[in-house]
Parts: sequence; structure tokens; C-alpha cells
Amino acid sequence: MDALIMAGGKGTRLKENVEKPILNICEKPMIDYVIDSLLNSKIEKIYVAVSIHTPKTKEYLEKKYRLDRNYNPKIDIICTSGTNYVDDLNECMEFFKEPFLILSSDIPTIKPKVINSIIQDYLFVNNSCNRIESFCVVTKDDDYVGTPSINMGGYIPLGINILTPKHGEQTEILHVIKDIIVNVNTLSDKKLVETLINKVVE
Repeated sequence: MDALIMAGGKGTRLKENVEKPILNICEKPMIDYVIDSLLNSKIEKIYVAVSIHTPKTKEYLEKKYRLDRNYNPKIDIICTSGTNYVDDLNECMEFFKEPFLILSSDIPTIKPKVINSIIQDYLFVNNSCNRIESFCVVTKDDDYVGTPSINMGGYIPLGINILTPKHGEQTEILHVIKDIIVNVNTLSDKKLVETLINKVVE
């Protein structure tokens, strides 16, 4: 399975003078945590969707992963219009022929084992009913430790989905996990994930 990291949003809620994907978390650009976890998972290829709103993110990724001396064949960059999340996602659809994993660039606590578990659970459920088009990963609001931006009837979406590459509405099921994954939407979220990451290091 391939993966798509969405890294083209404006990130206005963060109120920091830096593009959200390259916000430093424990002195490391946030998107690198997501990329590193994907590289150490069962994901085969990684696409990163940037836009006119994140030119410095694009520049950073090109220097780190696309220059000759650093070239990584597993990573590609897609330039989208930056109109909105849905339109940008639709612009990326042509790069995928099979269901693919989508992750937000602002979930630095994501781990390879969680990614592998999500893929395994998706394949199991899909083999059972073969009708899944959208697999939306959520956690119960009581288990979420950050500042949620959306509450779906008691469930918090984590910015992780598996989609079928087709346009239009898709049949969706929610997949509940208990792993601690925090979307960095505010400065308090940033401090929280830095605390969580430092605890793991210790």
C-alpha cells in the first residue's frame, strides 16, 4: 500500500510564523516524524502533497529527499492548488490505482507499528465485506488528549484514512483505536506532543 501525506494547508489555528509541516517539534520538523514512521512501516511509496501555501515545506522536502546525494526513490512530492483539503486530495487521486493511506502532516506521535496495525485491520475488514471505500481512523473523545478540531458524535478523527482512488462520496466506516495520536492544531498541542516524545526518549 502507498501513502499520501497532506501538507498543503494554511495552518492558521497554530498562529506561528512557520509553515505547519515544518514546525519544529523537539528540534525536528514535524513532518519528518510522519515520514520516518512511514519509512519504517510496510508502506511501499510515500507521496507528500504540498501547495502554494507551503512553499518552504516543498523546498525542505526537495533538499532532504530529492537531491542527487539524498535521493530517496520511496518519496515523491505532489504540488496541488491549495484550494481546500478535498480539492487537493482529488488532485492527488490520479497517482493511485489501489486503496491508499492518507495521513495529516501534523501527527508526530504516529508510530510504524500503529500504521501497520491500521493497514492490517483495514485488509481484514475489507476482505470480510469488500465494500469499504473509506476507512476513517478515530479515537473516542474521552481517550483524546489534545485539542480536537472535530467531534463526530463522540469520536475524534485523527487525520488518518484509507481511501479508494475514486472521486465523489465514498462509503465510510469508522475504525476506533486507543493509541495516543495528537493532531498539532495549537501551541498547547505542540507542548503536549513534545512532552510525549521526550517521555519516549527517556
